[in-house]
Amino acid sequence: MNANTQTSGGVRQPTDFFRRLLLATVLAGTLDITYACVVSYLRGRMPLTVLQSVASGWLGAAAYAGGVGTALLGLATHYGIMSVMAATFGLAAARIARLRQRPWSSGLLYGTGLYAVMYGIVLPLRFPAIFPRLNGWITVSDIIVHVGVGLIIARVFCAAAGEESRRTPLD
Repeated sequence: MNANTQTSGGVRQPTDFFRRLLLATVLAGTLDITYACVVSYLRGRMPLTVLQSVASGWLGAAAYAGGVGTALLGLATHYGIMSVMAATFGLAAARIARLRQRPWSSGLLYGTGLYAVMYGIVLPLRFPAIFPRLNGWITVSDIIVHVGVGLIIARVFCAAAGEESRRTPLD
């Protein structure tokens, strides 16, 4: 049986996968957006502007004039993107036993990959004047938070698979 299904009378139900997807999205997404808002605040930008920046992917510069409405659009977009990130790992883990058997190392690698994609491709395409950037402690904390996102996603889906490893964290 795949990690993303439960059997009920011989019929597979995807309810466990979607429960895990929701949990991983909320936990990892909240860590990520909270971090983004805190770091931006420390650099003089308000959290509202951070969320509007996400919404600017849909609306362009008009997002910054949209107030709370566009900030909410940005928040919804952020969690939508995070759900795709979580679903990607969850679907891969359902098919690749090694990911389930080693949640710490697979989460660490997945989080590092998420950082590479976001900071090496997505953000430079969206904000070419700002990214890529290497900025000391901010870059280090960006990487740490993305690794945390990967670990959260992996732990949520590996626990669902019932194959959670009892190995040391880096096995």
